[in-house]
Amino acid sequence: MAGGVVLAVGGLKATVWAPSDVVVGTLGTHGQKFVTTEVGALALAGPRLQVQVSGAAGDPVFVGIGRASDVDAYLGESATDRITGLDRETGTLITTTSGRDQAEVLDPASADVWAVSALGPGSAKLSWPDTSSGQWRLVIATDGSRPAPENVTLTWSGQEPENSAPAWIAVGVVLLVAGLVGSAVLWSRARGRRAS
Repeated sequence: MAGGVVLAVGGLKATVWAPSDVVVGTLGTHGQKFVTTEVGALALAGPRLQVQVSGAAGDPVFVGIGRASDVDAYLGESATDRITGLDRETGTLITTTSGRDQAEVLDPASADVWAVSALGPGSAKLSWPDTSSGQWRLVIATDGSRPAPENVTLTWSGQEPENSAPAWIAVGVVLLVAGLVGSAVLWSRARGRRAS
């Protein structure tokens, strides 16, 4: 019976309870002019990334990804909230603050450092298909003079999630076989006693 139960749990973990390959991270309170990422942070939870940002209605919302060296040169010493990690239990992006608020920076929509970018009134989104190649950094801003938009969501996909289903199924099979063998031995002994 124990083997059947463990096998059933393993089957559920492989199907109904299987972990998703989608990981979502949201940014908490921040107040700097720019939100950016550490090198490597674009690949925190998968090879594909979708960025969704929204702010006050009508305000410009800019999202761009550029080579790390170009983004470093663009941002200079400006104040940034830098995404360094992800708390997977809470889905909260981990940040540190650096730079000076007084630094003058060109409107990001006018800069020519972006491999991909999106600009919209009130919201913007973009997709990054391969976070594993090269050194890239994400930048989120308004026009470079006001605090960055408040609502930031990063969604990763494409990474094979860890799943304990194979271990459950293997243990279930072992217990089931052991149970069947044990039952067969007991039945054989009982039959031998009846015959004698």
